[in-house]
Amino acid sequence: MKKQLRNLVQLQQVDTRIRAQKFQKETYPAEIDRLTDQITQRVEAFEEEVTRIDNLEKERRQKERALEAAGEKIEKIQGRLHEVKTNKEYQAFLLEIDHLKEKIARFEVEILEHLDAIDKLREAIKGTEKTFKEEKKALEEKKALLEDDIVHLPDTLSALLEERDKLAETIPKDILKKYKTLVEKRGGVAVSYVKDEICQGCHMNIPPQLFNQVQSADKIYLCPHCNRILVPAEEEKEEKK
Repeated sequence: MKKQLRNLVQLQQVDTRIRAQKFQKETYPAEIDRLTDQITQRVEAFEEEVTRIDNLEKERRQKERALEAAGEKIEKIQGRLHEVKTNKEYQAFLLEIDHLKEKIARFEVEILEHLDAIDKLREAIKGTEKTFKEEKKALEEKKALLEDDIVHLPDTLSALLEERDKLAETIPKDILKKYKTLVEKRGGVAVSYVKDEICQGCHMNIPPQLFNQVQSADKIYLCPHCNRILVPAEEEKEEKK
């Protein structure tokens, strides 16, 4: 009977692994998509910061060109002042020069503001770039592991199913039938270790007499609370060796 109990424990472990493999097969594609989205979001967020700097640089260069053009226009007007015939034309030229000087002053302020904003953004991006690269690398590594697991899932699952069939052949049909029923009713866990008179499946105390009977491993005993097949905790130690 001890050998049958041991085989039941092994069958339970294989079934647990099979369930885990099937769960991975069902959930990993969505998890990979989620990680892909996270990577894309991280990249887009970082690139958005870089783009903000590029846009500010473009605006700064545009304002510098406008400032230069305004300066050149002032020089041209000043060069034509000696050609003016009337006071009205002279005053009009002076007024235009004043307007251009106001533009130049505004451009100079805006250029300084842009330079300040660019410096601050560049400083900020230095702090986020390292974090961004680390997070991106971690997500990519996790995604690569999942993709590798998915590739090998069919072979692993096939090997486990083959192992399960061999184990099932070693267990009497009536016990196997009871096991399958419990698997369906108890969330995939039909076999439970007993430690310190406590069923590790439902965490309820079992009677001392039953506990002693389970230790003898002379027959199949069931938990009076969850109805799982009980095995001594020593079997768990044996399986871990």
